[in-house]
Amino acid sequence: MDINFFVKNFLSSNGYVEQLNMLKHSSMQEEYMSIFIYLCFAIFLALIIVVLSYFLVTQSPETEKLSTYECGFEPYGDTRSQFNIRFYIIAILFILFDIEIIFLLPWCVSISQLNLLGFWSMIEFLVELGIGFIYAWCVGAIEWS
Repeated sequence: MDINFFVKNFLSSNGYVEQLNMLKHSSMQEEYMSIFIYLCFAIFLALIIVVLSYFLVTQSPETEKLSTYECGFEPYGDTRSQFNIRFYIIAILFILFDIEIIFLLPWCVSISQLNLLGFWSMIEFLVELGIGFIYAWCVGAIEWS
């Protein structure tokens, strides 16, 4: 008794051979083959670009290029100065409201095909967005003073 006997019996008893044969000739394989070819081409092209850019570029760094700041100016003081917390709050609020506004585009495109539930759920979303904006405005998170 060898390992092939056990593998053959295991595969035939569980129906894996039939499933494997079905996958060999299925339309799923044809659909995913184009994606696989595209992925292989993209990886090949990326590797070619990286390798060629490494070998074809003339690498002659200057002292200015190797300095801490490429602009050539020496720093005027400590580079670890603290920023006002308002920069971060404005950035976070911008990201939040920007992502929420992105949800409006698909709604506007498909508004004629929506039923009442889809329409009023988006109206509720807009009301919540407005309440959040009014709250941020009343708290003073948007004001720069």
